[in-house]
Amino acid sequence: MEQLDQRDKKGCPESFIDSLPRVPKSKLGPHSECSICCSNYLEDEYPLVVELPHCNHKFDLECLSVWLSKSTTCPLCRDDVLSHRIEIDTSQAELEEDWG
Repeated sequence: MEQLDQRDKKGCPESFIDSLPRVPKSKLGPHSECSICCSNYLEDEYPLVVELPHCNHKFDLECLSVWLSKSTTCPLCRDDVLSHRIEIDTSQAELEEDWG
């Protein structure tokens, strides 16, 4: 049973998948499609498309979530997506000091 648990943990953390940048509908071409399910993004009224860091490949969030839950590589180029995590600089962020 422990081996099954270890195999399940080979994918990306859910927090990483949730943090992937969304691609606005206006940035999708008329023939753009998900390489996993082969569906045209614009056939959906509200497409949820994400872009992987570094390689910039785009996928339906639902398709990519399943893939990344089991793997840490891009489905197209096999780039290790976790080795290119985007570090967000919060040093210049304004903090709310009075919450009421």
